[in-house]
Amino acid sequence: MSSILTSLRSLLSSIIGLFASVIQTAADICTSILSALVSGIESVFGLFGTLGKDAFDLVSGLVGFLLGNIVIIGVLVAGFVGYTVYQQRQGKSVSGKKTA
Repeated sequence: MSSILTSLRSLLSSIIGLFASVIQTAADICTSILSALVSGIESVFGLFGTLGKDAFDLVSGLVGFLLGNIVIIGVLVAGFVGYTVYQQRQGKSVSGKKTA
């Protein structure tokens, strides 16, 4: 009689262990899915953060490039204006047309 009770206890313990394992597995699956979703959302926010930083760096580089070229263009324009004023003071035509 004692072996029957021991066997029933063992069977009941195995059934409870089976249900506990199924519930644990379901909880692990839910946790993994939630973790993947959170990781995906963090990646999207990280992407937009990096995109914003890279866009700022691009605009900063573009402005620096333009400012460097503006200085060079300014020097060329100042030289042209100076040359034009010098030619006019010498009485020469700047336009390249012959005067009558």
